[in-house]
Amino acid sequence: MLVAIDTSSQWIGIALYDGVQVLAEHNWRSQNYHTVELVPAIADMLAKCQVKPSQLTGVGVALGPGSFTGLRIGLSAAKGLALGRKIPIAGVPTLEFLVAAQPGLRKPMTAMVKVGRGRFAWARFRYKNPSWGQITETQVDDVKTIASTITSATYIVGEMNAEERQIMGRKWKTAQLAPASLCVRRASVLAELAWTKLQEGHADDVVSLSPIYVHTLSNLPD
Repeated sequence: MLVAIDTSSQWIGIALYDGVQVLAEHNWRSQNYHTVELVPAIADMLAKCQVKPSQLTGVGVALGPGSFTGLRIGLSAAKGLALGRKIPIAGVPTLEFLVAAQPGLRKPMTAMVKVGRGRFAWARFRYKNPSWGQITETQVDDVKTIASTITSATYIVGEMNAEERQIMGRKWKTAQLAPASLCVRRASVLAELAWTKLQEGHADDVVSLSPIYVHTLSNLPD
């Protein structure tokens, strides 16, 4: 039984997965109350599924890039569970499980995640059956800069407000915006990827595991 935790941005996601089916998933937009909302939400999810903490066999956690504070809170909770229950932990980059939930397409994908101060961490991916593979380095820019890089057909996914979707949507001849439902990161997808990683024997070291912070991707101050 694995619990997955994603606090990469204002959107928080948690899920419970037993290797065969998703037993529970909860995704919500927090008003930066990650510290007070996350742990009670996990406890409530376990209680509703009648799963005891002692039944957990693994933890999956989003590594970012994303919000500096959010990532620290999520990783702290994940490490606490792993150390407290003496179970393995698997970190998964945020863009990786965002794109894993998208349909296979012939056109490349531009995937984005909010990192704060009006900026996004983003990268482009290409689908090669059966999965998406990253074809550019992850960069950090504002939405107008990202839009300016679009010169050919691309599928765009990531949490965006109305103004940001409008800016990206102006590239209508070359860009296709993913529907809002597919722009929400799925903690259940994170759970599946983390489960596979642990089953393949690729658990992370719980002490040294660290988030992918913005300052490691750009020269901009975090």
